[in-house]
Amino acid sequence: MDESKKDLNPEQDDFEAWLKQHDAQRAAEKAAEEEQYRQKIQQAKAAAMEEERRRKAAEQQRRQQQSAAARPAAGPRPTNDDEGGIPISRREVVRNFHVDIDENALRETSDQEEPQRKDKAIYFANHQRSHGAAVQSRQAAAAEQRKRKEEQKRLNEQRKKEQKQIRSLKRILAACIIVLCSGLLSLYVISCLNDVLALGRSNELVTVSIEKGADSEAIIDALGDSGLIKHKWFCKMFTNFRSFNEKKYLNGVYYLTADMGVEGMLNSMRENQMSDETIRLYFPEGWTIQQMVEKLDKNKVCPKEYIYTALREVTFENSFIENLPTDGSRYFNLEGYLFPDTYDFFVSDKEHGIGENPNSIVRKLLKNFESKWTEIYDKRAKELGLTQDQIIIIASIIQKEAANQEQMSAISSVIHNRLNNPASYPTLGCDSTKNYVTNYLTQAIGSAAASAYISTYDTNGTHSGLPAGPICNPGTDAIEAALNPDDTNYYYFCHNNKGKIYLAKTYDEFQRNWTQVLKDNEESTDE
Repeated sequence: MDESKKDLNPEQDDFEAWLKQHDAQRAAEKAAEEEQYRQKIQQAKAAAMEEERRRKAAEQQRRQQQSAAARPAAGPRPTNDDEGGIPISRREVVRNFHVDIDENALRETSDQEEPQRKDKAIYFANHQRSHGAAVQSRQAAAAEQRKRKEEQKRLNEQRKKEQKQIRSLKRILAACIIVLCSGLLSLYVISCLNDVLALGRSNELVTVSIEKGADSEAIIDALGDSGLIKHKWFCKMFTNFRSFNEKKYLNGVYYLTADMGVEGMLNSMRENQMSDETIRLYFPEGWTIQQMVEKLDKNKVCPKEYIYTALREVTFENSFIENLPTDGSRYFNLEGYLFPDTYDFFVSDKEHGIGENPNSIVRKLLKNFESKWTEIYDKRAKELGLTQDQIIIIASIIQKEAANQEQMSAISSVIHNRLNNPASYPTLGCDSTKNYVTNYLTQAIGSAAASAYISTYDTNGTHSGLPAGPICNPGTDAIEAALNPDDTNYYYFCHNNKGKIYLAKTYDEFQRNWTQVLKDNEESTDE
């Protein structure tokens, strides 16, 4: 490929500059070609005129020679030509002059001439072409330029289209990322809120132990560790906003479910609980823990299994509890200390879960007992040489054995007299101690488990002295009777069906009293 064709394919970035340079060069070449063409025309005209002049000169000379040959030697010189001697006019010769130029011959002559390249400028093979060929070349260059412009335009449009598609893809990708992030964030927020709303959460019971003095944040940590909530930080932020951190909470063991929500769980542990409905319940003197728990469960204050768990596993902070035995001889270590009285309890509802948490219930009854036990009681127990726990055990037996308040001091004297004479009276001989196991513990823990406590409670059998623990929760009258027994010599007592008491100093007298009891009972049956 020659240099002219190479120059028709420049780099795109220099196309415009190259085109301007090419146009300038073509204009210069065109002017040079036209100038050369004019010079050739002029040269051709001059050559033709010279040829015509020479021809006419030769013709004239020939005519003159002919004329001289035909003219007489002495005759005058002719002044005319072949036309009969008419004088030849120079003006007429010029007027009749014409030149025939063969352009094809000129082109052939031009094509045979090789242009001299004196510099390193760009030349084209057709630089010697005629004006028409130059126009055709310019038109071809313009067409090539238009073609390249169109190609460049097409490439630019394609590039813009590709860039637009890329921008569109970027927008779509960004939108997808935003939607995905928004969806994930929404799911996370919903999950956080569901710790409060508890929608669709499990109702499976989970045991949670709360330490003494725990605040709302410590409790939330425990709830999170137990799997009841999923987002501790959100629950802490929410409860702080709702001022739960300002409330007091009761330590203990709690049975909770995830569907209670964090508010319901915290409310169940509050010292001052939340509920729209309360109930007033009365626990008579002499009721056992089992009887109290059944009543609380029946009135929807708290499920009984929650209370039993609290009684077994929670360490309450009352000072007298430290003196109670922990050897396992008692099933309910707090039997005798849940003071029988009238209480107000919260009732369970859908919003707040259980009515009142079991720890609160037990604390309420223990606190009442603590308020009833006075320093006077303490002083009198020490005078008798007995501990607080021993007084409560005696009071519980009195409460179960006495038919009324008037009999309590007399029965107390029988118990004290026997305790003071263990050699003669190793056992108390009270049926109520065995009945505690067979009638109450059996219902609470089953007959198999309860049978293990017969040997530690049955004072009418082989167990000597006081039973392992109280057999009920005595009232104030029974406690005072235990502290202040009558001064008697009675060692036996029995009742008929109507509650009449028969006291005896000796076993023979007791046997006669027992015969009378059977007779009274037979008569009451006949009636």
